[in-house]
Amino acid sequence: MSKLIKKAKELEEEGNLKVSLTYYEMVLSDKSCPYDIRSDMGGVLNKLRNFNEALKCFDIVLTMDELHVNSLFGKGIAFLGLNNWDDALDSFLKAIEIDNTNANFYYYIAIILQYKEDDKAHTYYSKFLELDNDEFEQIRSNYDFGLIWLNAESQLCDGKKINLKAFEDIFKSFNLSNDETECYLKTLPYNELIFKINEINDLNHVENEKMIIRSQFLELGLDDKDVDDLFLIESVEYLKNDIISRTNNNPFPDKSENINIPLYLEEEISESDDEEYVFEELIIEDNSNDEVISQSEEIESYQLFYKHMRIAIEDYNSFIHAKMYADQIDETKIYDDSFRINFIYLRGLVWSYLNLDLNKVLDEFTSIEKEHPEITNDKNYVHNKNIIETILKKQSRDD
Repeated sequence: MSKLIKKAKELEEEGNLKVSLTYYEMVLSDKSCPYDIRSDMGGVLNKLRNFNEALKCFDIVLTMDELHVNSLFGKGIAFLGLNNWDDALDSFLKAIEIDNTNANFYYYIAIILQYKEDDKAHTYYSKFLELDNDEFEQIRSNYDFGLIWLNAESQLCDGKKINLKAFEDIFKSFNLSNDETECYLKTLPYNELIFKINEINDLNHVENEKMIIRSQFLELGLDDKDVDDLFLIESVEYLKNDIISRTNNNPFPDKSENINIPLYLEEEISESDDEEYVFEELIIEDNSNDEVISQSEEIESYQLFYKHMRIAIEDYNSFIHAKMYADQIDETKIYDDSFRINFIYLRGLVWSYLNLDLNKVLDEFTSIEKEHPEITNDKNYVHNKNIIETILKKQSRDD
């Protein structure tokens, strides 16, 4: 039996999930098999996106051991796949009570709380970064959830903008309910979502053709029962050609091309968006070698921060100007430490895109923590520091 278990695990690691599942089933046929082997089997079922069956496996183990942490984690994953995020959160929170050293638990809790717009999301994500390593990253890569998950994940990790509205508009055009739309956006990864959209689009096209066929035959004198009988014995394509032949006219629209919506949203600052950030007293001059910024003391620090941050994040072509802003600001006039920290973050964000040394920025953060330890309670500070640490970790892994 131990050889069967070993082989099942090897096949799972190789990605041969269906064969691995067969080996686990052979293990289960032995009455002396470990009671928690179903938890391993449930993990394979999760990877195969067979979440209902996976849930049954985890529940069986948890009835025998309610503290089986791997089953609690697997149950959380299954609930996510079934669009039951509240129960998923409950499972992950129970798991973290048993093992508070597992980065994955913090990671999944952080993403769910981010979707719920709960301020605690950044606290859990910060703890995840503290514990994160390559093993945990591999575990996370086993599961691919929907765009709503990816959007919440991106907001915490890299700030990329997911093209959610375009997908919502497409589903709205199909007359899907809000619940159906949310279910698709929560459970289907990008490639499967595109496939589903085109599948629905094809079905809508066929239904539209059927409506046209019915109306045409009714005009030719048939009744609804006659048309129903025709649909039973003939294909839609045959009936289309019959209509065209009878009427010497083609009332059927061409099938539209496959729908392909970009995953990420690319936005530029519109004039209307930028108007509220225009300050007449902020003057930029280009003096050949040095750019000089003069600022009025009347401009509040928070106004400057949001002006600069907006330019840096939303208009990548203006990074040089953003750096110019950040470098020239007299930080002694910024009385709010949290904004001083955000300016340091802004420089770091710019430097990272200019391929400069981001470690220096992290050093500045560390020095500020020593001077003002209370700043670690500021969610903006925690979020910005986490982003810099994430960038550095990614650079380290790439190297």
